[in-house]
Amino acid sequence: MTAANEKSLTDKKPSCIIIFLCKNCVPAGGKLPVQWNEEGVHVRIREIPCSGKVDAQYMMHALEGDVGGIFVITCPVGECTLSQGNYRAEMRVKTVQRLLAEAGLDPKRAGIAHCKAGVTIEGLKGIIGDAVRTIAGTAVAAQS
Repeated sequence: MTAANEKSLTDKKPSCIIIFLCKNCVPAGGKLPVQWNEEGVHVRIREIPCSGKVDAQYMMHALEGDVGGIFVITCPVGECTLSQGNYRAEMRVKTVQRLLAEAGLDPKRAGIAHCKAGVTIEGLKGIIGDAVRTIAGTAVAAQS
């Protein structure tokens, strides 16, 4: 990787952030848009059957493209409908963060949050907004 490419990967505000959202977190009858712009960043929602289905390889592949960051939203701790999905997701996000750090990239480009029991659509949007600000803020801080 050239110095120019490495600088562009770390020093620009991300153009896109992918949110992997466990479908069990979405309240019954609730619906999030699949994409929108927030804080000048394109947000894409990928609803998945269980956060445990997110694989480190998929997350790394997403970060290879024009994606500035990825974020996984899981069921509340200890309340995964499929037993240990949120635990598996947490371990995989930590693996991605470690790999990013080893590659000299900011590990905060990957993150995870456990939603609270009974979360509303507005609550999910708040979690997503916090994730966008964290990931976008990390990239902007690198520019300074």
